[in-house]
Amino acid sequence: MRWLAVKLVNFVIVLVIVTFIVAAIFAGPLTDRQKQAIRQEMQQMIIGQLRQPTGPQLKQHIINEYIQYLEKNNLSVNNETLEQDALRWWIDKLTMQEIHNRGLDKPWYIIAGKYTKRMLLFTPVNSSSTLETRGFFFYKPGDKNAYHIIFERVPFSVLLFTTSSTLTLLIAIPLALYAARRPGGILDNTIVGWSVFSVSMPWWWLAMVFIYFFTQKYHFFPKVTENINPHDLGNLLSKAALPVITVTVLSIGDSAYRMRNILLDVFNEDFVMVARAKGLPERIVLRRHVLRAAAPPIVTIVLFSIVLSVFAGAIITELIFEWPGLGKLYWDAITANDVAVLTVLTYVTTLLYLLTRLILDILYTLLDPRIKRA
Repeated sequence: MRWLAVKLVNFVIVLVIVTFIVAAIFAGPLTDRQKQAIRQEMQQMIIGQLRQPTGPQLKQHIINEYIQYLEKNNLSVNNETLEQDALRWWIDKLTMQEIHNRGLDKPWYIIAGKYTKRMLLFTPVNSSSTLETRGFFFYKPGDKNAYHIIFERVPFSVLLFTTSSTLTLLIAIPLALYAARRPGGILDNTIVGWSVFSVSMPWWWLAMVFIYFFTQKYHFFPKVTENINPHDLGNLLSKAALPVITVTVLSIGDSAYRMRNILLDVFNEDFVMVARAKGLPERIVLRRHVLRAAAPPIVTIVLFSIVLSVFAGAIITELIFEWPGLGKLYWDAITANDVAVLTVLTYVTTLLYLLTRLILDILYTLLDPRIKRA
């Protein structure tokens, strides 16, 4: 099992490196947000202390400290703004002390290493904006943990994109098999044309057309502006039906066309022709030779389509259908400048991608042992 150990070690090394790169990219904005939060905390703390019975004594102490600071640095005292300047100076002083205590004044690579460790260990990272959990499924509303905010949206993306990806593959694979066995036929030409239509057609435009006809004019589905009740299965499925249909319709053509090309290349290989020349039944040729040779690229398409659809919610599609999935969360985090949520989203997506690649490497080895020896 040496090959498996090598793949696992490579996975860990790549994960650490990529996570460090992600942390380095977002370290600056994350640190700035934390510094701003620390200053607000110090300001609120001082204001609260000044409202206590001992507030006047504290204020006088702050003023005396400020005067000593000015005299030590040969600076003049402005009596008109002395109190405001002293309070501002005191808040700045406490803020810098807290920043130093938390290690936020360290070089960027040390801070990036710190964030890398936190992400690898899934240490809670709080949202830096108004984003919070909405009370969907198992999460209580008002939670600022970025991981909880993200995982709360995962079921919505699973329902929408994983369902549509599964439906697409269930339809596209038989179509690709049939078209590859009869190239140039009616179905084959239809798939080619459908693929061109799917690639050239903007999703948002077709989505708007479907919304108009199926929700506004004929009322087959509920309006996209209606609120979603995740605890009502009927309401959830009725709201998901139209976006699932839209994504599936636009995905079938391209998926069937790509798999049809893979299968068509395999059908034209010499070993397939030799198998047919030996008189083997077509079903045996298809199962033992064609599908086995075409399995690795098809498995890649299938696995990436299903697994990565969990964290690859399309922003425009979810915005048009008012679908609270991860794509819309990306948009909400960008508009709210929530660096914490964006960082965690990027890390989790990267982790899932690398895990998928690891699974594919293992599946490739099982499907074709020659890969292990290579």
